[in-house]
Amino acid sequence: MGSLPYSRTARFFVEFVGRSVRRGELSGLFLRKVLEVLKHKQIILVAAWLLAVGLGLHTLLRYKAKAGNAGQPPSKWPSNILISYPLHKPLLVMFAHPRCPCTKASLGELEQLVARAQNQFDATIAFYTPRGGSKAWSSTALVGEARSIPGVRVQFDNDGNLAKRFGIETSGHTLVYSPDGKLLFNGGITGSRGHLGDNTGFAAVQAIISNHSSLLAPTTTPVFGCELFDRCTRNEIAESH
Repeated sequence: MGSLPYSRTARFFVEFVGRSVRRGELSGLFLRKVLEVLKHKQIILVAAWLLAVGLGLHTLLRYKAKAGNAGQPPSKWPSNILISYPLHKPLLVMFAHPRCPCTKASLGELEQLVARAQNQFDATIAFYTPRGGSKAWSSTALVGEARSIPGVRVQFDNDGNLAKRFGIETSGHTLVYSPDGKLLFNGGITGSRGHLGDNTGFAAVQAIISNHSSLLAPTTTPVFGCELFDRCTRNEIAESH
C-alpha cells in the first residue's frame, strides 16, 4: 500500500512521455511536471529528515535523563577488606565502571568537591574489574583521570564484590558516611548522564561535608550512569578466551 503513490507517478511518466514522444510534444509542459514531482519529493525528504532528527534528539534526551538503579546501600558502614574507615572525617565512596563514558562527569564533579572541601573528607573510587579481565581494565582514561584528583584513593573491585556488598548497580553511584559510620548520602552527583553543572546531589554532598554531622537525615538523589555489571563486559571477557 505504501508504494501506491509512487506507482501512479511512474505510470504518469511512462504514459506522458510516450504520448509526448509520439506527438513530438516533449516540451515545457513536461519539464514543469518533472519539476513539480521533484519538488514534491524534496518536501517529503526534508520532512523525513526533520522527523529523524527530532526522534534522535528525543531519544538522546530520554537517555541522558534516565536514572540507573538506585540499589539498597546499608545504612551503617559495613566492614570490608578493601576500604578502611577514616577517623574524624566523613567518607565518600564512588563506585565506577572504568569504561563508562557517563562517569567522566561524575569524576569532574568529585574533583570540584575535593577542591572546595580542603581536606574535610576522605574519598575513594572503587573501579569495577571483571573476573578474568585483562590489565587494560585498570589503565583506562577514566582510571587515569581518577588518579589525578589530589587526595583521592583508587581501588579496584574484583568482580564487583564490594559493590555487591553495598548494593550498588550503577556506575557513578556515590555514598557518603558520617564519621560514626551512618549513611548520609546515597545517589549521584550529576544532574543527568555525562552532564557537568549545578545539581542536587553535588549540593547535598557539599553541605554534608561542611556540617560533619551524623544527625543529618540521609539524602537520596538519582544516579546517572551505565550499569556496573553490563553485558558488554561479560562479552568482552568471553571473546578474549
